[in-house]
Formats: sequence, structure tokens, C-alpha cells
Amino acid sequence: MRALILAAVVFSSLVSSTAFAAEPGDEVEISSAPVTSLSCAQKAIETGKLDLLTACPLEETQTGLVVFDVAEMAFYRLDKKGIRTSELERAYGGGSIDITGKVKRIDPKDKVAVVEVTEFRVTPKPKPGAFKGCL
Repeated sequence: MRALILAAVVFSSLVSSTAFAAEPGDEVEISSAPVTSLSCAQKAIETGKLDLLTACPLEETQTGLVVFDVAEMAFYRLDKKGIRTSELERAYGGGSIDITGKVKRIDPKDKVAVVEVTEFRVTPKPKPGAFKGCL
């Protein structure tokens, strides 16, 4: 029992330090990152359940949209000057985005790194019934 509690504490401290490890000026390159809400990204890191990223209810987006880097278990807010919110909405709930940029600043309010985007490519959520499988 103690080993399980110790493992959970170590994992949560590792995850929380990884989620906010970015510093201003750091290069960011993310491929196939899901776009989700801030609250769902935080829950996914806390619980380790990555399916929360694509199953996030639309009401949660009022806390802001973020891009989640699954490889690093970190999330970033994208600077509005580099990408329109409508582009992020195209990838929300099942699509993904590839971005390249630099960390501009750390938001003092919620400690989320804000990335100034230099390049991006959006893969929208597939339409229902688009996958036909092997015929």
C-alpha cells in the first residue's frame, strides 16, 4: 500500500513539473497534438487518462483552448496573433494540429506557457462515417 502511494506521489510530482517546464524563448515543435480545453488538459495530466482530451465537453472551452503535447505530457496556449481561434476549433474534439514556435511568456494567472506560432497545420476532426475500413 505504501509503495502504491509513494508511486502516485512521485508520478504526480513528475507530471506537474513536466507540464510547466517550458521557459520563455524555448523552441516548441509538436506533431499531431490534440486541441482541448485547459481544464480537460489539467485533468488528463492529473489522472493519466488521455481519452479526456478528445472527449472534452464544449462547455469546458470557456477556460480557454490549449494544445496538448502527448509525448511531453505538457500543454500550451497559442498566441492569438499567430493563429485564429477558428483554426483551433477545427481541430477540437478529435482533430489535431502540428505547430512550430517559441514560448513567448508564461501566463502569470494560470502558469500556462504561451507559444508564438511560426508554422502550423490543422488536421480537422474526421466526419462521422468517413472511415470505411478494409473492403
